[in-house]
Amino acid sequence: MKMVRSLLLGSAAGLAAMAGAQAADLPVKAKPVEYVKICSLYGAGFYYIPGTDTCIRIGGHIRAEVSFFGGGGGDTSFVTGAIGGINTKTRDRDYFWTRNRVYTNVDTRTQTAFGTLRTFSVVRAELTTPNGLSSAAGAINIDTGIIQWGGFTIGRAGTSYFDGPWDYAFKWGSNGSYGWADATSGRFVVAYTHQFGNGISGTLSLEDNKHQKRGNYNGANPLTIWGIAAGTETRGGNTWPEIVGQLRVDQAWGGLHIAANLMNNHVAYNCGGASGTTTVQLGGCSELSGAPSDKIGGGVNAMLSFKLPTGVNDALYIGGSWSKGATADVIRNNSSQLGSGLAVYSGSDFNYGSIAGGYIFDSVYNSGGIRNGAGIAVGPTGQQLTTAYGGTIAFEHGWNAEWRTSVFGGAEVVDYNETANAILCSRFGVGSASGTLTVNGVNVSNTGACNFDLRIVGAGTRTYWTPVRDLTIGVEFQWANISSSHGDNVVYNQPVISGFKPNAAYEVKDQNVFSGIFSVRRFF
Repeated sequence: MKMVRSLLLGSAAGLAAMAGAQAADLPVKAKPVEYVKICSLYGAGFYYIPGTDTCIRIGGHIRAEVSFFGGGGGDTSFVTGAIGGINTKTRDRDYFWTRNRVYTNVDTRTQTAFGTLRTFSVVRAELTTPNGLSSAAGAINIDTGIIQWGGFTIGRAGTSYFDGPWDYAFKWGSNGSYGWADATSGRFVVAYTHQFGNGISGTLSLEDNKHQKRGNYNGANPLTIWGIAAGTETRGGNTWPEIVGQLRVDQAWGGLHIAANLMNNHVAYNCGGASGTTTVQLGGCSELSGAPSDKIGGGVNAMLSFKLPTGVNDALYIGGSWSKGATADVIRNNSSQLGSGLAVYSGSDFNYGSIAGGYIFDSVYNSGGIRNGAGIAVGPTGQQLTTAYGGTIAFEHGWNAEWRTSVFGGAEVVDYNETANAILCSRFGVGSASGTLTVNGVNVSNTGACNFDLRIVGAGTRTYWTPVRDLTIGVEFQWANISSSHGDNVVYNQPVISGFKPNAAYEVKDQNVFSGIFSVRRFF
């Protein structure tokens, strides 16, 4: 009996030991892990990157739009470089233009002992209507790619600190849009921003502006054709970055932006060789004849934003800018926005009888002994810095939470001094490859009837609908008057204007240009 009891107890103990061993081998149910955790420090849409204390937000927007009688942003017609104009009213140019853009934004932020460490990038891909019968024109660009820490910013910023922060709050046209840069108009910056408190900040920025300079024209080289930037000196290197200072105020009543900049106009040696070459005349090249001395240019820009009680988020915007030797700073900060190196326009009544246009240079100089239409020697000269100025006014009204309408207008002037104008006009003397300017058959390149100052006045209106959050559907219309400052009855004589207008003589006459854009934009 004792033996049986011992066997039973031993068996029970063995079974208990086996059960315990098997239980130990069974998998234990893991505790739930929060792989994606909401980060509430920086607003909606941020999440912690798993395993880190860095927050990230991924967003962007997609844009589909059609422009009528205008460029990509529905802007007024212009022709640049290799002739890409849309609204030139010639038979080989499109009357409408399509564009599809995809933006991807990545924003990361980490708290440190020296403040928030932030990176922000915007990558843009697009397809547009091609010129001619080629495939759709595509491009991928980095609009923004910056690192910010302790008040410092380094990398490619979407715009210059010189530019008004509300330039595109009330319009899509030309090179701006609904709160987002509409073109790769940004630049590499190294900047420091100090927060004074109460919405007041100041920034000092060093910026690489070479791709946005308007070029420096050497009068010893041909302009080739009125409307093409041939002869522009683009070889001059960057000697030092553009220096920009900005004061900004953001408060309950609205905001204030004041900025100023300094930049160096520097051109390469060109002793008689064509622009873009490195030809040097031995024994005949000097600092004056080969290239003029550097000249410092710069400008100022101011803009005000006032919040109004007249509707849903109504606002009034007023701005103005002036520059000398930094022409692009004025061109891109006013609502009439030519935004191009130079322009040729055809008559808005679809005829071929008249054109208007002009040149936009930072400076004009002459490194050789050229002669004007009267055979009088002109040059050599130092750089003649170009003066430009303009202004903007706009009002935006919210009818309700879904509908908004804005009206805006502006003007800009490009003003060459007497010497610079004489150099430009000298390229249109008798027998010039650039063509001639005449009145009743008499050449006027050396008279007051030849004046390459340019004035652009424009106005527009935009209305858009937001049926659901982050979706906008709207239209914008623009008008611009382009005025050359040549005298009355001046005729431009050229066998062929850039290959896209017939052989004829064209009266230089003010042009009224109308354009528009239909756009659908989804933000996320």
